[in-house]
Amino acid sequence: MNKNKQHLVFLVDDDEIYLDTLEHHLQNKIADNIKFKKYHTGEACLMDLYQNPTVIIIDHFLNTKIRDASTGLSTIKKIKTACPHANIVLLSSQKELDVVAKAISKYQCKYVVKNNHAFNKIEAIIKNSIINSN
Repeated sequence: MNKNKQHLVFLVDDDEIYLDTLEHHLQNKIADNIKFKKYHTGEACLMDLYQNPTVIIIDHFLNTKIRDASTGLSTIKKIKTACPHANIVLLSSQKELDVVAKAISKYQCKYVVKNNHAFNKIEAIIKNSIINSN
């Protein structure tokens, strides 16, 4: 990875414990030239898109705590409208094929299932995205 270029990764999940744990894992594994910003709603993430993140990791269900908050897919739609080339990873325990297919085909997202391997998969995607952005 390019040590000179600072990269920004947005982490978006309404589960604070999961979000903190993911950030901690990533900081310990790949934080040399990466700044992580955490968001609990898609709306908060959208307000900071001007910062041009290298990768956006976003949960599918963002409205479990704030019922009228945007879902991950509706937030992704807005991100892709504002930043068509945004590198997005949809993160969820959702295993329904229609959700996965929509995210991958319509929004050109990667999809990671929340399971025991999710953090390592996200780490690999971020590393690959940084290599490809240099």
